[in-house]
Amino acid sequence: MQRLKNGFLLFLVPLFLIQLLVYVVPIVSTVCHAFQNTTIAGEDSFTLTGNFAKIAKDLGPVIGRTLIWTFGSIIPSMLLGLAAALVFNRNFFGKKLCVSICLLPYTIPLIIVAVCWYLLYQPNFGLLNTFMQTVGLTGKPVQFLSRNTALTAVIVARIWRSMPFAFISYYAALKSIPAEYMEAAAVDGAGHFQTLRYITLPQLKPITLTTGIILTVWTFLVFDIVYSMTGGGPGKATTIMPMSIYHELISMHDTGAASALSLIAILILMIMTTIYWKCLKEAD
Repeated sequence: MQRLKNGFLLFLVPLFLIQLLVYVVPIVSTVCHAFQNTTIAGEDSFTLTGNFAKIAKDLGPVIGRTLIWTFGSIIPSMLLGLAAALVFNRNFFGKKLCVSICLLPYTIPLIIVAVCWYLLYQPNFGLLNTFMQTVGLTGKPVQFLSRNTALTAVIVARIWRSMPFAFISYYAALKSIPAEYMEAAAVDGAGHFQTLRYITLPQLKPITLTTGIILTVWTFLVFDIVYSMTGGGPGKATTIMPMSIYHELISMHDTGAASALSLIAILILMIMTTIYWKCLKEAD
């Protein structure tokens, strides 16, 4: 038995090394760079707050835009996913085809989603502007990717992409609710709204929190859809945390500032994830 146990632990060594290489080494490297100041000569010196002071001026607006981007995307995605799951939880003709169409956006890579929505928003030949002008909703092209509307435009694209994940999560959860609960509610004379409020939604609370955790982390760290559609602009209208990190690292070649921003992003995600997990434990 001891030999079997040792052999089992030996098989875990490659997995441990992979985890160390993929997660621990980059995090340690990020922490080290966040407290280092690289001179023009390429020499590194320790600095406690230097890199954080560099990013302090724009940090508040960047975090604000990132939170608007994150929760402005996941809340509508989850509400639409729940609504679609409730609709498709009933049997009707063409249900399988409708479910497949609803899941289609999730199968498309984000870079392709970004390009499609970028073309859709174009003022001169974009399908959305063409439709609005054809039906008389607007007399001149709407600049969807202007400074005032760019963040909303990319949020809409993100909602379209992430809604199917929320939908399939809720749809699977609805199928797992015991039929006895619904039958008991029907016997007691509960209507559709009462059944939804007192049985369905409480049963969906764990999957709501779990889906919220996943979508929060994914959306908070999304880079490609924003970069491809707006590049963080116009101005800084869509400069969220990943875009700001990219700008500091690639454009400004400032590893220290980029690492400091990365640490702050990790801290924010840890706080939000902790809140989610606490709520999830209370739900159980």
